Amino acid sequence: MKNSPSRDQLSKSLDRRVKHLMIKTLERFEDSFPDLDNTREGQVFKGDLRTSFNDVLRAQRDELLDYEIDYRQLRMDDNNTLSMTQTFMRSVQRVTFDVISGVPSFKIYTSMDRRNVLTAVRAEFDTGVIYEDNGDIVLEIVGVKSCVDSVFMIMDRYSLHSSVRAEYLHWRSKVVEAYRRQAYG
Repeated sequence: MKNSPSRDQLSKSLDRRVKHLMIKTLERFEDSFPDLDNTREGQVFKGDLRTSFNDVLRAQRDELLDYEIDYRQLRMDDNNTLSMTQTFMRSVQRVTFDVISGVPSFKIYTSMDRRNVLTAVRAEFDTGVIYEDNGDIVLEIVGVKSCVDSVFMIMDRYSLHSSVRAEYLHWRSKVVEAYRRQAYG
């Protein structure tokens, strides 16, 4: 069977999510039952849990082979492919990363005539709202879960200008802190 970069990308993304869930589950188990971790029953339970997660990963990979998967590219109205590089950056006026009262937000601003760009980006992130603000169009994504599940997955894939990258990484660390507080709070 022919290799499909789109299928491979989807498979890797799903693998990461399942492994992340497995790690979080095992960490919570160890935190909740620290003494049980040193017993035979605890070790057997952890082994069974790992086996269950690995079975899910294998079944997911097998199921993906049954489908023809094409990556949904960002597209503009004129059907030219839009990438998160020069074309995208020329369309964007500003990107902001904020954390206000522990709630992260990510905003992309563009001019009114580039609304289609933000509509395509919103579809790619699969979350967020688009609204007008002082003559600009803004895509805003708010909340720890939305930022972790959507913004991280996209922004981590693309190379950013060094100043934007530094700002993103600083913001990302604050979002990770908020995520951990929610998970363990």
